[in-house]
Amino acid sequence: MVKVRLRLLGGVKRLLGRDVMDIEVNGEMITLRDLLALLASMSIHNSTDGILAPSNLLIAINGKEASLLGGLDAIIKDGDQVSILTVVHGGCI
Repeated sequence: MVKVRLRLLGGVKRLLGRDVMDIEVNGEMITLRDLLALLASMSIHNSTDGILAPSNLLIAINGKEASLLGGLDAIIKDGDQVSILTVVHGGCI
């Protein structure tokens, strides 16, 4: 069983209605891709498009940016803390 604490910020917090979430998943590990799919299934949108699209997120696993740990293939283990923050895109006209 993998127990993970999620810290949700920005649009992800609004989408899921909370800022901290503890989840449990069967198995010894889960990938970041699987975790995002699980979160998408918990939202009303049920999709990793939009707010939960990886390109719209800054994700840290135990304080380290996820791209340094394998990106979407990063392994999340029991006791890990994952922080997810939406990135605001913009520009000038």
